[in-house]
Amino acid sequence: MKKEYKSFVNKHYKLDKMDLSLTKKKYLFLLYDDKYYYYLKNKKFIDTDSITNILVVLKKISDMCSLRITNYYPVCFCKNTLVIAFRVDVNSISNLEKVKYFDLSDEYKKLCKYHEKRFSTLFISSNVEKEITMSQKYIRRYRFHERFIKKYIFSEKKRKKKEFHELLVDLLPEKDTIIDISCGDNSDIFGIAKEKGYTTIVGNDICLNYLKTQKVKDVIFTNDNIEDNSIKSKSYDVSFVKNTLHHMNNILCINNLLDMLDNISNEIIIVEILNPQETGGLPKFLNTYLYTKFLKDVGRCYLNEIQLKNIINNKFRNCKIEYHKFVNVLGEYMIAKIVKEEG
Repeated sequence: MKKEYKSFVNKHYKLDKMDLSLTKKKYLFLLYDDKYYYYLKNKKFIDTDSITNILVVLKKISDMCSLRITNYYPVCFCKNTLVIAFRVDVNSISNLEKVKYFDLSDEYKKLCKYHEKRFSTLFISSNVEKEITMSQKYIRRYRFHERFIKKYIFSEKKRKKKEFHELLVDLLPEKDTIIDISCGDNSDIFGIAKEKGYTTIVGNDICLNYLKTQKVKDVIFTNDNIEDNSIKSKSYDVSFVKNTLHHMNNILCINNLLDMLDNISNEIIIVEILNPQETGGLPKFLNTYLYTKFLKDVGRCYLNEIQLKNIINNKFRNCKIEYHKFVNVLGEYMIAKIVKEEG
C-alpha cells in the first residue's frame, strides 16, 4: 500500500498551482521559522525526487541540517514540483544559510511571498500553538506516561483495550479511505482498517512529536492543523475522531470541526470522553492531576452526554446517527457513528 507522497497530496488537498520553475525534481522543501526566515543550502532550497514516508525524510533533513522541525504541510505545486513547508524551531542552530524572502532570487521570492501570505495564520490559534509548545516541552513526561503509567498502572486490561477494539471492528465499515484526525501515537484504527481492505489510511496530528513515535507501516502521516481546512471535499470515506472535541477553543470551534468532517467524509466516527469533572471519582482525579498538571494537556472544552448529543444531532439532522457508551478506568466515553443518507 506504499504510495508516492506527491500523488496522495494531489488527490486529497486543495493546493494552488504556480507557474514557477524552481527545480526539476518532484519535491522542494521550504524550510522556515516563525519569524519567516528561510533556510538554504548552497543558495538553494533542498529538493528530492522521491518520498514514500514523509517522516523518514523529515528526520533525514533535520539531522543533516541541524534543525529541529516542529511542523510540516504541503504548500502548492510549482509546475511538476510539490512544495512542502518545514517549520523549524527559531532557536535551532543550523548549518544552513538564513535569509529573508526579499534577499532571494525572483523565483524563490515569489514562492516565499505566496507562502507567507497564504499560511501566516496557520498556527495563530492559541490552542494550536499551546498544543505544539506543550508537546515539545513535556515530551519526556508524555513518554514516561506511555511507557510506564499506561503499561503498568492503567494497563490495557483496565482500559478495556480488547473490548474497545471489538467495538471499533463493528463500527468501522468496509470502505476504501480513512483518516484519523488527531491520532497522536495511537494506532487504534490502523490495524482494523488494514484488515478491512482500506487502500488509503491516514494518521494526522498537529503535534509532530507524537507522530515521530509512530512505527505503523502502510499509513500516511500528516501534520495538518485541522482548523485550517485545506483537504478536498469528499476526500475520505470515513473520518475517525477520538478525544479531539475537548481540545477545541470553544463550541464554535467544535461546530467548525464537525463542518469540516462533514465536508471531507461520508461517515464520521466520534469518540469523546465525557466531562470528567462531572463524572467525578477517579476520572476527575486523573484529569486534574495526571493530564492537566503532570502532562500539561491543554484540552478544556469538555462536554457532558446531553451537550454532546445536542451538538451532533443539530449538526447532522439529515444523517443516520447511532450512539454507544464505553466505560473504563479513565472515564465514560460517548461514541457517535454518523452516516450520510445516500442521494
